[in-house]
Amino acid sequence: MSLSMDRYFSKMPSNGPIQRGSWEFSIGKTLFIPPGHSHETFSKSQIKSLRAEDCYLRVHWQTLQRAPLSGAIVFNFKTLFTPIEEFQDEPYIPALLLRIIKEGKRSLVKYKNTWHVKHACIPKLEEFANEQLARQLIPSEILDQDVWNVKTLEESPYFPGWEEKWHQKQGF
Repeated sequence: MSLSMDRYFSKMPSNGPIQRGSWEFSIGKTLFIPPGHSHETFSKSQIKSLRAEDCYLRVHWQTLQRAPLSGAIVFNFKTLFTPIEEFQDEPYIPALLLRIIKEGKRSLVKYKNTWHVKHACIPKLEEFANEQLARQLIPSEILDQDVWNVKTLEESPYFPGWEEKWHQKQGF
């Protein structure tokens, strides 16, 4: 792998950053799990007493930038943890996560590590999606597999009303 990475980095331009996002579900907000740590076993089993309140959508945001003069590569890595409960008032997000967990390509769902939390998250996400339907935050077709194709929204990576929620969280 080092040969292909060296080749990639040697051709990396300096005219702008390269960004990459990745996600998975986690129990708690542990950043690093060393070998032998108790959290290491979480993804290998379904804990019957697990609550949705203990589950997070973990997003890794990586940015690479080549410095134009020295040619050095600056790497930034940011990990964000969003509690599943946070999606209650974020239109489309519970329905999108449900579709991925329930109907996603088997290899993707396995790679994204959903098995260990889905028994706790699916009922909560269904509750949130149904609440959003009842409050007419999303159209009823969204849960119809034949009508709505899972996709990133045009406002990507945002959802309708994101700006108001963001302002409230910032305190203004």
